[in-house]
Amino acid sequence: MTLRQDIRAFSVDLDTPDLLRLLIKDKFPGEVVVTASLMASSIVALKMISDIDPATPVIFCQRPPVFDESTEYRARIVDLLGLQNVTMNEGHEPEVRPGDKDHCERMAVHYRDLPGRSIQLLHLNDCLAPYKCWISAVYHLPRESSVRNRVDVDGRLIKVDPLIRWTKDDVRAFMREHALPYHKMAKREFSYDGGQAGDTHSTYHF
Repeated sequence: MTLRQDIRAFSVDLDTPDLLRLLIKDKFPGEVVVTASLMASSIVALKMISDIDPATPVIFCQRPPVFDESTEYRARIVDLLGLQNVTMNEGHEPEVRPGDKDHCERMAVHYRDLPGRSIQLLHLNDCLAPYKCWISAVYHLPRESSVRNRVDVDGRLIKVDPLIRWTKDDVRAFMREHALPYHKMAKREFSYDGGQAGDTHSTYHF
C-alpha cells in the first residue's frame, strides 16, 4: 500500500478537522505546509489548522495589486487565529527540482476600479521544498475537474484539498458559528457604463 492509499484508507470516514489532525499530528509532524489566501474557504481551513497547531507553516499566496484592505485583513486573521509561522509568496519560483513536478496555485487577481479579473499561476517550488505534505487551501477558483480526492499525490508531495466536500453554505455556516470576519471587499458594487442611474453590478471577490 502506498502512502497516499494508506492516508486515504485512514481518512475516508474522517471529517475535515480530524483529517487535518491526522496529517499534522500523526502522519507528517513538522512536515506539513499550508498555502492560503483571504477567501472565506481558506479562512475556514486556517481556523481548523490553528486549533490543531498554530505553529503550522502558512504561506499566504498573493499577486499585486495588494489592497490595503487585504493587508489589514490578513494581519487581523493572523492575530485572531494566533498563527505563528506565516510568510507571503508571489509565486515566482518556476524552477522544478529534480525528481519533482511544478507545484502551482491558481489565483484570480482583482483590480480596485474594474469588475474583471485576471487568472494567474503561482509557482511555489522553492517554498514547498522542505515539506512532505501540502494542504492546498487557496480556493480562489473552482477546483479543476481532475481534482476529485481530498488526498492525492503532486510530484513528491502528498497534496490535500481539505474542503473538497464542502459547499458554499457549509463555509458560510462555519464562518457564522466561529464569528470569523469576512474581507471588507468581499462584496463590491460597480455601475454599468451606459446603464440607467442607480444600476449596479455586484461582484464577490473573497
